[in-house]
Amino acid sequence: MADSFRFSCATLRPEIAYAECLIEAGLNPSVQMFVSCIDIDPVAADMAFIQLSLLGIAAEVVTGNTLTLEFNRVRYTPVYYLNDFEERLKSQCRIKAMMAFIRGMSEKDANN
Repeated sequence: MADSFRFSCATLRPEIAYAECLIEAGLNPSVQMFVSCIDIDPVAADMAFIQLSLLGIAAEVVTGNTLTLEFNRVRYTPVYYLNDFEERLKSQCRIKAMMAFIRGMSEKDANN
C-alpha cells in the first residue's frame, strides 16, 4: 500500500499523478493508496477533500496548524470507510512494529 503525507492540501498534483500511474500499471488506487494531508486554510482542506473523494482515493484530510499541532477538523473520504482503511492502517502499523522487533532481536544475536 502506498502512503502519502502532505503538510499542505493546496496542491495534490503528485498524489493525483501517482494515482494515474497506479491505474496505468493495472492497480486500483482506491485499494492501493492512502493520502493524509493537513492545511490551515479550511477552503483548501475542503477542496482537497472533495477532489480526493471524487477521485476515489482513501484519504484523511485535516484542517489545522502543523506548527502548533492544533487541529480543528479531521475528515475521511468515503473510500477510506468502504475499503476499511482504518483496520488496514492499524495492521500495517502492527506489522512494522513486529518487523522492527525482529530486526532488533537479530542485531542483538549478531552482537553476542
